[in-house]
Amino acid sequence: MFKNYIKIAWRNAIRQKQFTILNILGLSIGIGTCFIIGLYIHSEMTYDTFHDKADRIYRVNQPNIWDDWNEISSATGPNVAIALREDAPEFEEVTRLLRTGAQIVRSNHNEEANLYSEEQYFAVEENFFDVFSFKFLQGDSNTALSEPMSMVMTKKTAERYFGTENPIGKTVEVKDYDNSWKTYTVKGVLDNVPYKSHIQFDMLVSLKSYSEMMQRNGWKWIWTAFSTYGLVKEGTDIAAFTKKIQTIPPKWAPPTTERIFNQTFKEFTAGHDWTLYLQPLREIYLSEAPATHSFGPTGNPMFVQIFGAIGVLVLILSSINFMNLSTARSSKRAKEIGVRKVLGSKRKALIKQFVIESTLFVLIGTVFALIFVQLSLGIFSTIADVQLELIPYLGNPIFLAIVLLFVLGLGLISGSYPAFYLSMFQPIETLKGKISTKFKGKGIRNGLVVFQFTISIALVICTLFVQKQLVYTSSLDLGFEKDNILQIHNIEQIGFDTEALKTKLLSNPAFSKAGKSFGLPPNIWSGDRYKTLGANDQVVQLRNVRTEEDYLDVLGVEFVAGRNFDSSRPNDKYKVILNEKAVKALGWGNQESYNADSPIGKILALASGSEDEFEVMGVVKDFNINSVQQEIAPLVIIHHQNDKVWDYGAGLSYYSMKLNPAVVKNPGELQTLIDGVKNDIAQIDPSVPFEYSFMDQDFENTFVSEQRMGVILSIFTVMALLIACLGLFGLAAFTAEQRIKELSIRKVLGAKVSELAFLFSSEFTKLVLISIILASPIAYFLVDEWLKDFAYRTPIDSWVFIVAAISALVITLVTVSFQTIKAASTNPVKNLRTE
Repeated sequence: MFKNYIKIAWRNAIRQKQFTILNILGLSIGIGTCFIIGLYIHSEMTYDTFHDKADRIYRVNQPNIWDDWNEISSATGPNVAIALREDAPEFEEVTRLLRTGAQIVRSNHNEEANLYSEEQYFAVEENFFDVFSFKFLQGDSNTALSEPMSMVMTKKTAERYFGTENPIGKTVEVKDYDNSWKTYTVKGVLDNVPYKSHIQFDMLVSLKSYSEMMQRNGWKWIWTAFSTYGLVKEGTDIAAFTKKIQTIPPKWAPPTTERIFNQTFKEFTAGHDWTLYLQPLREIYLSEAPATHSFGPTGNPMFVQIFGAIGVLVLILSSINFMNLSTARSSKRAKEIGVRKVLGSKRKALIKQFVIESTLFVLIGTVFALIFVQLSLGIFSTIADVQLELIPYLGNPIFLAIVLLFVLGLGLISGSYPAFYLSMFQPIETLKGKISTKFKGKGIRNGLVVFQFTISIALVICTLFVQKQLVYTSSLDLGFEKDNILQIHNIEQIGFDTEALKTKLLSNPAFSKAGKSFGLPPNIWSGDRYKTLGANDQVVQLRNVRTEEDYLDVLGVEFVAGRNFDSSRPNDKYKVILNEKAVKALGWGNQESYNADSPIGKILALASGSEDEFEVMGVVKDFNINSVQQEIAPLVIIHHQNDKVWDYGAGLSYYSMKLNPAVVKNPGELQTLIDGVKNDIAQIDPSVPFEYSFMDQDFENTFVSEQRMGVILSIFTVMALLIACLGLFGLAAFTAEQRIKELSIRKVLGAKVSELAFLFSSEFTKLVLISIILASPIAYFLVDEWLKDFAYRTPIDSWVFIVAAISALVITLVTVSFQTIKAASTNPVKNLRTE
């Protein structure tokens, strides 16, 4: 019997080739798109699951004490771990990671051999591997980092330094801040860090190697360069435990706030709660807060939600297509059902026939979808910057069970309407043709078409606004000139005095200006606490950056009051320049009030240590020091030779040069220029790795994830539109077949082909117009919600909705045009000869 069902299904599929192709194509695209999105979501949601004790590992987060206290940060001071070990026995282990910044490493004393700048270089405690399950290939995880100056590295890193030799016991040298070299011994080799780990490293050194730095007790609670992790004991009540540890900051942090900021703990927190949060390891990567951390990648939960919703919607669209076309086709089989009933077929057998046919269609569509996924997954992975594979899932019983349930479920749902509806009619009615007038079911099918195009048009509008926002942000006035600025990194490796390099740079006619800074937009994050002097003095958190006077000339920032640093005035190094936001934050008014009460000459003091005072000598117009997704932060510009600030002479430094377009005219000349700068640095110190960037590209890179989302959203929108158009094309063909005699009669009575074409197309045009009306408010709401995350947002202009509406109408007319012209051009005699 089952073989007979298959045979009938095959004959019907061959007999109606157009409907068969449309059904399978629509299902394949929809199911394939859903599979790709499903693989992406599963990958994003399964980070850090490879650790043996992942369910008991928590990261300890706290407020961002250096900026916005309402913002959660993954960065803690080193003594958070000390306090937890003392006061929180619920932790089986507590371990710390220290971000040291990029380190220059070489494999021997020859400075030209195997020298690299290691970005993923961190210091950890010896119990790090008691918490995390990174796989050791060589060495003992229990003792590898138990001694100072010991190191472990990943397999690929070991091969980079030592080739095929055994690295255990060998040494590498790390360049220290004073340009000396420290020797580390390799005690272990780990397997390459899994891709789905939020901690990514190439080298780990023992935290005991930084014993001198760790003894600086004064900064132990505010030196937020660490991340703290804990392994809780089994059976721990996390809610109660979290409540318990809130007593730790008020107990342990006061000595630090009093020593460094001359403030009590209560004064320092200024009404904010210094809360310790326990964040499960498996939730770290895809958490909304903290949005970033220092030891690896972070995901974007919004993207997962958006793409998940799109995957479900695209699958629904393809399912609607299938059901619409199946029910439309099934009405043509009413007489077949009548004949089979007369010949003795039971209703149960007829239901089985339709359900089996539908299930076979879904099965074939799923097979083609899996082929489509395998062929396109590499392209999607490149666009989304992920590593996705289908083959491993095909051997997973759970995945196969889900696919099987999906096939059976969709087959049953899509086959249920024709199966249960058609099989209940009496044979005499179907054979007399009475069912054909009852079965058209236009209301249901039209409603489904409206739903399809509502979703598709809403996606089109959202996609257009994503692209519009990206264009808007890329063309914003940043307050300075970001184009044609070449930036050279690792200048701190040369030493503090870099005038020789600057002289060489300025001797090149390709550079019109050059300036040194200890930070680069859009990544200026350092800051400190400052206060005004007087009876109503207030403490304010301000960003800061150390520069020389020429750097502001490179940027071309505009002064609204006062002046720039002047190298001919030695005392200028103890003065500061503020941006407008900083002046306002300090309560000194705005540009309109400067004439009556100028900030120039006022005193700004550090709210820590000896509370050194600095005179304000200039105010610059606000400019973006971070991504334009964020509002401009209040900024203090400090002279790089100011030896009263705590980080004098320390930190990463850069040279920025303004390119002369009259000299550098093409990419070839630019590359020659870059090679020349590389050679200049090598002549001064060959151990300095040469790295460079362009400021405009750095700002562009702050929108990489949004650009990826825009591309992916565009692709999925095209998929949704394609599915909707396939369904519309099929329904147009069905409608043309249903109305062919009506159109023939109208033609006999004198109707023109153009009039018939308009009459036929207008039915579908009305449905799309209804879809446009429904889609517009939905899209407006979604776009408005997405734009809330941007400090500077593009206007939600009506012309975007108009463009989407016109596009939808054009696509609709193009889709049905073939059936429209075909139906209107048919010879009426041929269609009416049997009447």
